[in-house]
Parts: sequence; C-alpha cells; structure tokens
Amino acid sequence: MSSEITIEHVATDLAQLGCEISASEVHGTLCGILCGKNNTTLHDWLSLTLLKESQKNSQSIRSRGLLLEAISGSFEDFFLMTISALADNNLKFYPLLPEDEDKMVRLIAIAEWAQGFLMGLTLAGVKSFKQYPDEVTEFIEAMASISTASDYELAGDESDEEAIFEFTEFIRMGVLFINEEINPMRVPVDIPESISTSLANSKYKH
Repeated sequence: MSSEITIEHVATDLAQLGCEISASEVHGTLCGILCGKNNTTLHDWLSLTLLKESQKNSQSIRSRGLLLEAISGSFEDFFLMTISALADNNLKFYPLLPEDEDKMVRLIAIAEWAQGFLMGLTLAGVKSFKQYPDEVTEFIEAMASISTASDYELAGDESDEEAIFEFTEFIRMGVLFINEEINPMRVPVDIPESISTSLANSKYKH
C-alpha cells in the first residue's frame, strides 16, 4: 500500500473509470459512509458510489473491464488508508483537497468534500442524529453551510488563506468528532476538548 493518498492519483483513477465526480467529493463521500457505517467493505463503497451504474459510467465500466482493477488496485489503497486515517490516535486525518495556488479552486473542493460527506452519511443509512450530542447535529448543519462555500466571495487578500485553513481544520476535527460519537472505537481517538466548544460556537452554522 502506498505511503500516502494523492489527489492527483485519485483524480486519474476516476477519469479512467469515466466518473466526473471530483477526488475531493469522493473522499468526502467515503468518509461519510465510513462514519455512518463502520463495517463498510470495499465492495460496499464501490457499489454505492463509483461503480454504481448510470448512463454516464456504466458503459465505461463494462467495456474497459476496470471493475476488478479498481477493487484490487489503487482504490483499495485509498479505501484502507482512509479507514486508517480516521482511526489514527495522532489525528493524522485530513480531508483530501488540492494544493492549488488558486484559492477559488480550493474553496470549491472544500464545498465538494462537504457535499460528499453529507451524501456518504445518507448512503450509509444515517437518518437522524437525535440520539447523539447536540454538537453532532450542529456539525452536520455547519457542513451543509460549508457545502455552499463555492458561492462565497473571496476578499483577494491574506484573509482568504486564513478562511480556507479554518474551513479545513473545522472539517478535519469535526469529522473525527462525529466518527467517534457514531462509531466509538476500541481505542478512543484523543479529540481535544475544545472541539465541542468550537462546534457550539461555529460561525459555519446556518
């Protein structure tokens, strides 16, 4: 298994499969599915998302024989490394986003990641968060707001970089928080106590 997931690698694999979805959205969707259903298998994920037949990609999947390659190759690495990152006690999980110098490109990717995460929870069968702490619902509401971040206007100065960093960190810590709440792990991830306060006071809520 490769030592890291690169967005370029994932984007190339998606193009080979004939999928128009972005690598960031795919990663968000996978994280949402894993948070919502921790016993998801590689086949489950691929069947629910990338290899779900549609008018756009079914012919590509059949004619080019890429299904087996996707299951046994790089997408397996992608899948396993995402599981590992979510479970890492050293908080090494990060949303898969481009490092493009164009801040608008990065902001759009953040919005796509958030959209994917919400879709992943839905695909995993999560219908309600009433049984979890209020911070979980607040985070979901914040993600719904972040999913429209591509509509925001950039200031064109250093504050843009700061905002993108804040979005990324909020998503990163919030996903770890919600994963721990929905899927308590055998070895709990050490989420900083400040995450609850951060979510409660989030400026990303509707």
